[in-house]
Amino acid sequence: MVALIESAVVWLKLRYVAMTPDRDLGSGVNKKLVSQVSNLSSLGMDAKLVLIGIINSDGPYSDYIAAYPLRDITGRNIVMRVRRLWEMRRIFRNTIRFLGASDILYLRGSAPILSCPFNIIRCFRTCKLVIEHQTIEEKELKLNNQSLEIWLDRLFGDFLRKQSDAIVCVTDEIAEYQLRNSGHFAKPHVTIGNGFEVATVSMRRSPILQSDEVHFLCVAMINPWHGLDRLLQGLATYNGTSKVILHIAGDGPELPRLRQLTDDLGIVDRVIFHGFLSGRNLDALFDQCHVAVGSLGIHRIGLKEASILKAREYCARGIPFIYGISDPDFPVDFPYILYLPADESPIDIEGVLAFAKKVCGDPDHPQKMRRYAEEHLDWSVKMKTLKEFLETMVGNNSA
Repeated sequence: MVALIESAVVWLKLRYVAMTPDRDLGSGVNKKLVSQVSNLSSLGMDAKLVLIGIINSDGPYSDYIAAYPLRDITGRNIVMRVRRLWEMRRIFRNTIRFLGASDILYLRGSAPILSCPFNIIRCFRTCKLVIEHQTIEEKELKLNNQSLEIWLDRLFGDFLRKQSDAIVCVTDEIAEYQLRNSGHFAKPHVTIGNGFEVATVSMRRSPILQSDEVHFLCVAMINPWHGLDRLLQGLATYNGTSKVILHIAGDGPELPRLRQLTDDLGIVDRVIFHGFLSGRNLDALFDQCHVAVGSLGIHRIGLKEASILKAREYCARGIPFIYGISDPDFPVDFPYILYLPADESPIDIEGVLAFAKKVCGDPDHPQKMRRYAEEHLDWSVKMKTLKEFLETMVGNNSA
C-alpha cells in the first residue's frame, strides 16, 4: 500500500529564477518571491529561489534561496556590463543543466530575456519552462518611457513566451494578453492572484478616529501607476474642517516628482515622506493611520484589473484602504475597500473621510480583515493551487 501511494506522488524540482528589482531583501517583491518558494517547499516540492540582482545583504540566506548579488554598474562602462551579462548567462546555464524532464524552470516575467542562453529553446533543454506574468509588460514600459526595454520585449519577449510550456498570471486580463502573444491560446495556463504571508506582519491596533485629524498611509515602491499625484491634487483642493495627513513610506522613481508636486501645491505641512520603513517602525505607522492608499493609477498602463501586493498586506494588517482598480481577489461589495474612479480626477477627500468614519465605526474591522486574508490571500492557499497546476502540467506533458 505504501509503495502504491509513493508511486502516485509527482515529485517536482522547481528552480524559480528572478531578477530582483529591489536592493533590500525585505522589500515587497522580494518577500513575495521568498514566500512563494518557502510555501512550495512546505508543500513537499524541491523548490529553490535563484535570486539575481543588486542586493544589499550578503545573507545568510535560507536553504531554499540561492542569491547571486551583481555589481552595481552606472554610466557607460560597456566592458563591465558585458561581464555582468555573461555572469547572468552562466547562472542560467548552470541552473538549467541540472533540471530533468519532470523538473520546472520558473521565470518571473520576461525580464531575463537577454540573460537566457540557448538552453531555453526546447531542443536544448529537457525541463519544463513556466513564466509568471504580473503585468502587460509593453504598457508598463511605455509609462516609464523605457523605449529600449520595449524594443527588447518585442524582439525577445514573444520568443520566450512561445518557448514556454505554461503561463501563470495574476489576472485573467493579463493571461489573455500573454496567451495571445505566445501564439498559442491552448497553452496550459492558470490565473492565481498575488498573496501575502499573513503571519509575517502584526495586526494593526486601530486608532480612534478623531474628526479633527485623520491619517492616510501609502506603503509602496512608488511608481507612476500608484497615482499618488491624484491624492496630492485632492489634498490641495480639500477645504474641510478635518486635518488630513498623508504618510508615504517607501522609495521609488516617482518620489522626486511627488516631492516637487507637494511643494508646488503648498501642502508640505500635510504630506510626510518617511522613506523605506520596516519592522517596528512600520508597525507603529500602521497603528497611527486610519486609511491606507492602494494603487490609484493602474489605468495608466491600460489595465482594468490588477492584483497588487500592498492591497494584500493592508488586508492582513487590518487597515481599510482605497483602490483605483478592480481586484479579482476581493468581492465588489467588500466593505473595507473604497473603489475610486479609474481616471485622472483628483481624489475626493470628503468621500474618503466618510468611508473611514463608516469602517472605523466597527471596532472589530481589523480582525475581520485579518480573517479574510488568512482564508483567501495567504501564500499557503495560493501556492497549493500553483502546486496542483504544475503537477498536472508535468503529468500531461510527460504522458
